[in-house]
Amino acid sequence: MNILVEIENRCYHCNTQIRSEKEKIYAKLKGKTELFCCFGCKSIATLLVENELTRFYDLRGSEILEPVSYARPNQENLETDSTYQEYVIQKENGICETLITIGKIHCSACVWLNERIASEQTGVLETRINFATGRMKLVYDRNRIDLNKIFSSIRNIGYEPALYSPLKAETKAGLFSKDLFLRMAVAGFSWGNIMLFSVGLYTGYFFGIEVEFKRLFHFVSWIFATPVYIYSGYPFYKGSVESIKRRMLSMDILLFLGVSLAYFYSVYVTLSDKGEVYFDSVCTIYFFVLIGKFLESTIRLKAGRKIGELLCALPEEYTIVQDRRQISVSPSKIQKGDKILLKNGNRVPVDGILETENAHFDESFLTGESKPVSRKKGDSILSGSLCLSTNVFVAATATVKESTLSRISSLVENALQSKPKIQRITDKLSIYFTSIVLLLAIATFSIFYFYYDNAESAILNTISVLIVACPCALGLAVPAAYVVGNLLYGTNGIIVKNPDSMEILSHADRIYFDKTGTLTFGKLSIREEWFLKPDDYLRVYSILLSMESNSTHPLATSLMKEIEKKLRQKNKSPISIFWKKIREVPGNGIEAVSLNGNQTYRIGNRKFVSNGKDSQDGKIYIGVNEKLIASFRLEDTVRPEAKETIRKLKSRIGFFRNPFRRFQIRRSITCLFFGSEKFLL
Repeated sequence: MNILVEIENRCYHCNTQIRSEKEKIYAKLKGKTELFCCFGCKSIATLLVENELTRFYDLRGSEILEPVSYARPNQENLETDSTYQEYVIQKENGICETLITIGKIHCSACVWLNERIASEQTGVLETRINFATGRMKLVYDRNRIDLNKIFSSIRNIGYEPALYSPLKAETKAGLFSKDLFLRMAVAGFSWGNIMLFSVGLYTGYFFGIEVEFKRLFHFVSWIFATPVYIYSGYPFYKGSVESIKRRMLSMDILLFLGVSLAYFYSVYVTLSDKGEVYFDSVCTIYFFVLIGKFLESTIRLKAGRKIGELLCALPEEYTIVQDRRQISVSPSKIQKGDKILLKNGNRVPVDGILETENAHFDESFLTGESKPVSRKKGDSILSGSLCLSTNVFVAATATVKESTLSRISSLVENALQSKPKIQRITDKLSIYFTSIVLLLAIATFSIFYFYYDNAESAILNTISVLIVACPCALGLAVPAAYVVGNLLYGTNGIIVKNPDSMEILSHADRIYFDKTGTLTFGKLSIREEWFLKPDDYLRVYSILLSMESNSTHPLATSLMKEIEKKLRQKNKSPISIFWKKIREVPGNGIEAVSLNGNQTYRIGNRKFVSNGKDSQDGKIYIGVNEKLIASFRLEDTVRPEAKETIRKLKSRIGFFRNPFRRFQIRRSITCLFFGSEKFLL
C-alpha cells in the first residue's frame, strides 16, 4: 500500500504557509537550507542569525506573523530642531528620551526582538515596550547615535516605528470610540426590531402560532441578526483569532463561540422548521457588551482629556523678546535662553530664571500651597506656575519637552498605561475562569449528546453555559471602575501617579489632611470686617474695587467678589473713583494716589499700609496717608461634607502648619477634635 505524505511548507521567519512553488525562496543559514516566502523575510532572518538573535523564533513558537514588506518607505530626516522640540526630552550631556509607537507588534516575541535590536545599537541606553499600547520608551545618547539610525534598525527587521504624538493618539482613540458606537447602533437597531417579532414567537410558543407566520418571523429575525453577527461581532471574532494565535484564552473566545453556536443553530432551525430560534440572544448579547465597551472607551477618552486639561493649560502663543523686538511664538518653539514676557494670568510654559526684580506666582498646581509665593531676581521658576504680576521676564532654561510640566505629563501617561494590582489579578483569573468554562461547556455537550443522546439539548445547554458563564463582567468591571475613577480624579483636579494608590489607601488606618482644597474649597470669603467709620462702608468698598480692578492676585480676586456680593445684597452700586497714579508693590500690596495728589491710599499688610509693626493675623488693611480706615479678614470655606467625611474616617488628622489657619479650620469643624493643639499635630 502506498501512502502519500504531504509536507507543509512554511516560511522560516513569519511561519506563513507557502502554497506555490514560485513563491519559494531558499537561503543557507548556519549551514542549513531554509525556506522563505519573500525576500523581506529572508533578509530579516539573515540579520537575526548574524546578530545571534535566533531566540526570537523560540519565543515566536507557532505564531503566524505578517510577511515582511521588502520595499522600504521613504525615510524622512528625524534629526531636525522641530522634531526634538515636539517629541524629544533633552537632558544633560546629550541624553535624550522619547516615546515611539511600533506597528506590526503581534506577540511577546515581537516585543523581545524590538527591544534587543534597539538596545544593541551603540548609544542606546534604555528600551522598554508596553505590549498593550505598542509604545516604546527610548533613552539614548545623541552624541553617539541619532534617531534616524535607531528607526532604520527597527525598520530593517520589518516593523514600523513612528514618533508618538498624544494628539494623534487621541484622534485614534476617538475613531475607535466612533467605530464602537456604529457597531453598537447596528446591534441596538436590530435588537429592537427582532424583539418585536420575538414577542409574537414567545406568545406562539405558549398559545400556538401558524407555521407560515412562525417561518416568516424566523426569516425576518435572521435578516436582522446577520449584520449584527458579522459587523457588530467582528471585534470579538478578531479578538478570538488573536488570542488563538497567541495560544491564550480570552473573554472574546467564550463570547464569540457562544454567540456563533446560537446563531448557526438558529439558522438550522429556520431552514428546517424544527425548534426555536435564538437570533434575539445574538443581538442582545452583542448590544449590551458593546454598550459596556463603548462607555469604557468614551470615559477613557474623557479622562485623558480632563487630565490633559490639567497638565497642558498653556496659551497658544507667548511673547519673547529678541533684539528689543517682541515676537509671538507657540510654546513648542521656545528655546533655551529665550527671554519670555509674562502677563497677569499667564502660566509659565517652560522652566526658567526670573529676570525681573520681584514677582508673585501661584504654584498651587505644583506644590498645593494655597498662598502665592514671592520670587526675586535669579530664582528658578517652574513651568506650570501662574504669574500674578505684570510685565515679568523669565529666561528659559529648558524647552517645553524638558520642563517640569512635561515630566509630570510623562508620569501621568505612564500611570494611565499601567494596570492596578486588582486588574492584573482579575486578568489572570479571567484566563483560568475561561479555561474552566470551556471545560464545563465541553462536559455539558458530551453528557447531553452521548449520555442522553439528545443533540438539540446538548447544543442549547452548551450555548447557555458559554453565554451565562462568560466572564465579561469580571474582565470589564475593574478597567471600567479604574477609568471612571481617573475621570472623577481629573474633574476634581487630582492626578494619580500610581494606579495602586487607591487600593492601598483603602487599608490606611491614619490619614492626615494638608493643603487648601481638601477640607476646604480653596476659595476665600470675608469672615470679619472693621471700619473706622461704619457709615463709610460704601466709600471703602468703592476704593477697594477701583484699586484691585486690574489685579489677578487670588486674595484681590476673592475680596472683590465678596464685596460685589455684599453690595448686591445691600442693593447698592459702587462709587466711581479715579486715580492719578496706581501701582503694585511686590510683596506688600497696591498703592494709589488721588487725582489732586493730596491722598495716598494703600491696600495690603499692616506694616505697608500704616508703617507700623507687621502682624500675622491674616488680615487685609486699607489706609489713607498711613492711617487705617478699614480691615478685612478672609477665611477659606470649609466643604459641607468635611465633617461627615472626617467622622467616617475616624482617624487623627494633622493639617495646616500655620497655627492661625489651623485654628480657623478647627473652629469650623469643632465637633471633630478633642484635647489640646498637640493632639492635632
